[in-house]
Amino acid sequence: MRKLLILCILVILPIACSRENAILRKASANLSTDPEGTLYLLDSLDRNSLSERGKATYDYLTAYSFYRTYYFLDDASEAALQRACFYFEKNGPAVDRMRAWELMGTVQTATNRYDSGLVSFLKAEQVARSIEQARVRTWGLLFLVVAVLSTLLLYLWARKAQTEKQLLLEREENDRVMSIAEDLQARLSLLQGTKKGSGSADIGLDMLDRLCEQYYIYEGTSSLQPKILKEVRSLQSLNDSRDNVMKRLRAACPKWKEEDYLLYMFTVAGFSSTTISTLLEKDKPYVYNRVYRLKERLKALDSPDRDFLLFQLEK
Repeated sequence: MRKLLILCILVILPIACSRENAILRKASANLSTDPEGTLYLLDSLDRNSLSERGKATYDYLTAYSFYRTYYFLDDASEAALQRACFYFEKNGPAVDRMRAWELMGTVQTATNRYDSGLVSFLKAEQVARSIEQARVRTWGLLFLVVAVLSTLLLYLWARKAQTEKQLLLEREENDRVMSIAEDLQARLSLLQGTKKGSGSADIGLDMLDRLCEQYYIYEGTSSLQPKILKEVRSLQSLNDSRDNVMKRLRAACPKWKEEDYLLYMFTVAGFSSTTISTLLEKDKPYVYNRVYRLKERLKALDSPDRDFLLFQLEK
């Protein structure tokens, strides 16, 4: 029997608490528009059955609606309001603490207790200031979070754009390298068809074969340029297949720069302007201009090999 009674209490208690909280919420909503009706609504509650917070809320709502209806508080209502002020002062929330002290200051000032009223108003103002500061901190924190998120999104966008740009540059570089490799292969095939059976040509073919191999092995790496240049230096071996063209060039033009000899050698070997610009690490306009200047310098050359050297360059 006792267990059944306890079970009934446990079932009924949440329902009763829910009903009382609903009445307090309704009374709070109607407080300003219908203070007299709020008094009748609160009378339907048993204060002693409420929680401590519920009692403090009940006392404040009763005092406020009573004052708005009759414009004074009796001793019992003022004592109830005092209890509500002390409870909210200790337990909050801040908004209820501010409202309770503001009402207390209004009541005390209306009954000529100016000193007490001033103290109550100062307490209400202090709470209002703390609420405003908390609101400012909240907005400041929200602004900081938004700023951080915006910065993060901007960083991610910039990183994505940079990555896409890098990928595009890598694709362009790969396409350029492949074009050069194909040019070298085409030159290799041409020499194989036109110089087949020549021992001196075999040396050039082997060298070109190594060039193509270096392009495929080191394509897209920082080692590509040094490897290619190392192989290209051995193009001097093609000298035998071109009637000692490089020896005759160096003898006729001993004051040329090493870059001029390389440019002449690459052009005579039939490399495209794209390949030459890559091997010399120069732009195509630079290559075109340098080749033109080499031709003009050869035309002005006072040497029996002038026509031979020009012919090798222009054919």
